[in-house]
Amino acid sequence: MSPLIDCFEFQKHHVISLIGSGGKTSLMWYLANGYRKEKVLVSTTTKIGYPIDRPYDYFYSEDFSNMGQDGQGITLAGSYTANKYKLSAPPIDFQESFHKFDKVFLEADGSKQLPLKGWETFEPVILPETTVTVGLLPISVLGKSLDQTTVHRLPLFTRATGIEAGEKIKEETLAEIISSPTGLFAKSQGQRILCINQVETSEQLFQAKKVFSLLPNMLLKRLSKVIACNVQSGEGTILWER
Repeated sequence: MSPLIDCFEFQKHHVISLIGSGGKTSLMWYLANGYRKEKVLVSTTTKIGYPIDRPYDYFYSEDFSNMGQDGQGITLAGSYTANKYKLSAPPIDFQESFHKFDKVFLEADGSKQLPLKGWETFEPVILPETTVTVGLLPISVLGKSLDQTTVHRLPLFTRATGIEAGEKIKEETLAEIISSPTGLFAKSQGQRILCINQVETSEQLFQAKKVFSLLPNMLLKRLSKVIACNVQSGEGTILWER
């Protein structure tokens, strides 16, 4: 596999919303760090854990009026939650500063740290300024049981896929939730990139390729790229692109 940053190649101003499960936060910070020689904003439309060990250069948590005037580097923006362990979305008018940045990375979804999820009607929270939607799923969930320990909002997942709780998670399971009308890309905007994460072995790469092969043509017409990757090692390979 190649350096993961090379699989994306964001060439101009973009607002990138990350959705799904199994690596959103890690990928967001990986990408932000990869573009840190530009002006980069990292934030959320939902909630994210306060990033104690993340390499940001500037931080805004209350007054967002001067955001984007600090020069190159990573700006982190978010309002503290009551316990200060998490950051929530800044006031809605913070979107007015997006044009001051070269890249804006937004964590736009939550999965309670479970490998898969079903979506409520109000999520993910993708802003209209979004130019790229990156959807993640982990290949490492294959072989596990479809239950409350692997799926956030299990009833919504089974409703979206038609797959019953208790069944083993297969490549077909992932393909179903990716392509379902109420699945991963249901509310996506702009370019759509599918990332199959946590690919470590040749067997898992083969499994990721099988998931891709099961995606219907109707979905592929909406996608711009499919990447198999391992965010932790910073490696990836493009399985398909338009």
